[in-house]
Amino acid sequence: MKARLPILAFGLSALGACASVPAPPAHMAPTPTTADYHRIEVTQTAERFEVPVTAGALSPGARQQLRTFASGYLRYGHGALVLSTPSGAPDSDAASLLANETRNALVEAGVSYAAVAGSTYDASSTPNAPIILSFSRYEAQAPECTPLWEQDLAHQSNNQPWESFGCATQANLAAMIEDPADLLHPRAEDPRDSGRRTTVMDAYRAGEPTHSERTNDERIQISNAVQ
Repeated sequence: MKARLPILAFGLSALGACASVPAPPAHMAPTPTTADYHRIEVTQTAERFEVPVTAGALSPGARQQLRTFASGYLRYGHGALVLSTPSGAPDSDAASLLANETRNALVEAGVSYAAVAGSTYDASSTPNAPIILSFSRYEAQAPECTPLWEQDLAHQSNNQPWESFGCATQANLAAMIEDPADLLHPRAEDPRDSGRRTTVMDAYRAGEPTHSERTNDERIQISNAVQ
């Protein structure tokens, strides 16, 4: 038995050596992917909308344009929606009243009151200066794909992808993505539904079904769909 101990210890040390994989050298970079070869450029830009002060009040057409602008902010906007009112102009008082009406119209369109950041700009030398609305958004620029007819796909001696391999997929992604900011960083997760979790756990402890009950009509529809 004592003679076998060194062999057993050697075997364990060998297994330990196999389990510990050495880290790659620091100078070795990871293998480039298709996204690295055909990068989607994401740039930050600004959406701008001007409300003329000379009108005195918001017309039905202007309110519709404001709703469209507010919808774009709710869908693509990042940060605050800036409402800049001209100051120093002869019609500054009218501009202040119209700015308040504009803010209320944005709130009615679904924009949070706190999301509208008010500011002013010097319009003493600018006649008929408008109220300026702006917000930041991101745009995705698709990569330029080399045409296939400019490449020799029949002779790939090193068995590597051709120059434009995967470029069309990246271009389609740049065209279809809802908010290009998602390419820069992931969105924050919503909080979990602790109330629903408690309901399911209580049913599980009581030995009851944890799934939602289906009506007879729903069962019939599912059966017809399977057929």
